[in-house]
Amino acid sequence: MFKWNVMYLKEIREVLNDEKKARPTLIQERTYDALKNGESIVGLAKTGTGKTLAYGLPILERAREIGGLAVILEPTSELAVQTKNVLLPYVKALGLKSIALVGAGNRNRQMEQLKKEKPSILIATPGRLFDFISAKKINYQDIKALVIDEADDILEFAKLDLLSALGQNLSSDAQIVLFGASESSITKNCETIFERSFFLIDVRSEQKLAVKHYFLQVSNEYKIQFLQRLTKLDKFKGLIFFSSNESQMRFARIVAHTKMRFAILNNEMDKTVQKNILTSFQKGKVNLLFVTDLIARGLDLSEVTYVVNFEIPDDANTYLHRSGRTGRMNNAGYVVNLGDDHDFRKLKKMIAPVEVKQVYFKGYQLVTEKPLQKAKDKKVVSMSETKKKGKKKNRWKKQKNKGYHAKKQDK
Repeated sequence: MFKWNVMYLKEIREVLNDEKKARPTLIQERTYDALKNGESIVGLAKTGTGKTLAYGLPILERAREIGGLAVILEPTSELAVQTKNVLLPYVKALGLKSIALVGAGNRNRQMEQLKKEKPSILIATPGRLFDFISAKKINYQDIKALVIDEADDILEFAKLDLLSALGQNLSSDAQIVLFGASESSITKNCETIFERSFFLIDVRSEQKLAVKHYFLQVSNEYKIQFLQRLTKLDKFKGLIFFSSNESQMRFARIVAHTKMRFAILNNEMDKTVQKNILTSFQKGKVNLLFVTDLIARGLDLSEVTYVVNFEIPDDANTYLHRSGRTGRMNNAGYVVNLGDDHDFRKLKKMIAPVEVKQVYFKGYQLVTEKPLQKAKDKKVVSMSETKKKGKKKNRWKKQKNKGYHAKKQDK
């Protein structure tokens, strides 16, 4: 395998050493030469395998070499800011400047920053980028490289005709790069959409991730109890996924009455609050985050050992992105799905050929073999003992409405 000393400029290698990154991942190694030479490519790799540095570092090197503007397009504000922060040490090392243009930020301040700093690297969301292009604050001909990250999801946040027009208005020698974890309409039809040739570099079949996919059979009324047991597993640090903010908050209100420690993260929160929650999670002050697909998309959180699907997603792509929050950079990880028989059948069909194993609790571990239940000792009792037991039974009958009765939650 290649070492860093035959890839990247000296300044970048120094940062990689400081960050204790010993060697390139497969997608970084395979795409480097093509990207450095200005080729337009489609790069496909599993989540958590270093895609940001795979496209980011050669694009930065090329930006310093040929000048012009490199634009990295991200589907959400959270991802754009995260990508900017990941690349920032390398940007500084090369003497370049970068800014983030996101819809969640102040438009006038971003416009002033763009004018004053004259950055070489823009990390932007689709809406804000098209806004600045329409306002003639960004010129098509200045863009020498366009990277569309999370290409398998970008069409949820940007119209295809706008992306097509963007690509077709770039100069013929400009570079267009699409990166994603799965194929989509934009990666399959990229040559028609952007009217140029692309190289496909797909390393997914060669990547072996240490992520195991499990299924815990449980009815809705007992999911809280199962989640409590999951949080007590050895080395548990996890994200529990909900399909909407509404179901997330409904479940959080119920769990708030238990002793379970958790935090909530969703896209309706203030950005400062989100940042503080993520910092607490990274530092281990809280080991369980309730999240939704939109806020968690692309989050790079270290040492997440478990992803729990409280609600199983409706499509394989969403499942793929959820599971990609654990097992990052070849670390061990587990995806635990909660549901009934119907959910299990649906899940196996949806993510085939990925193997999903049914598991059971055994102490502070999950096991694939169903633990044997201890047989109850049979006793011979006298008539008097039987009568006593009968009376006891009747006494409990009179109190049948007392105590806790689990209520079914909406799925």
